[in-house]
Amino acid sequence: GKGEELLQRARLLSGAGADVLVVTEAARPELSALPNVSVRERAFRDEDLEGAWLCVVAEPDAALSARIARAAEQRHIFCCAVDRPQQSSFIHMALARADRLIVGISTAGQAPALARRLREELCRLFDAADLAGFVSKLAELRRRTPEGKRREALTPIVGRVAFRGTLELPALEPYSNDGAPGGPGIGSGGG
Repeated sequence: GKGEELLQRARLLSGAGADVLVVTEAARPELSALPNVSVRERAFRDEDLEGAWLCVVAEPDAALSARIARAAEQRHIFCCAVDRPQQSSFIHMALARADRLIVGISTAGQAPALARRLREELCRLFDAADLAGFVSKLAELRRRTPEGKRREALTPIVGRVAFRGTLELPALEPYSNDGAPGGPGIGSGGG
């Protein structure tokens, strides 16, 4: 793949402890600094998939992306072609994290920008509430509480966790079916 998307996916996989092989014609220096990441700076070859069990394609070239996805499928390798759910055997979720708490958001590849935005909003809420600190303290309280008393001790505490406020969604009517402002909107019967 190429660009920021490639770097972001390599960071996530490396951070999860995966051994990552990046094949790209445009290597960025940041890739080499990531733990467990090796880089082959050249065009993709089908044999690059040998020994892999997961493939992420962050390739803007649709034809090359399709070729890589087919090669992965022939080898029974899970494949996620970024922004191409029809070429994917799995879809990445947008992950909002707060210490050991991880919330996954998926639109089944149909609205990745929305999943990304919801992740950003959840992360903002998590940070504002210091949810990471809460999770850490709750985990410590759980460790110190005898096993038979955990439900009784922790359920009332987590029962008071709540979201306050509303989720605001913009109207889609001002946007045309090609995503540009103006013209007949999505769902307006105008095409």
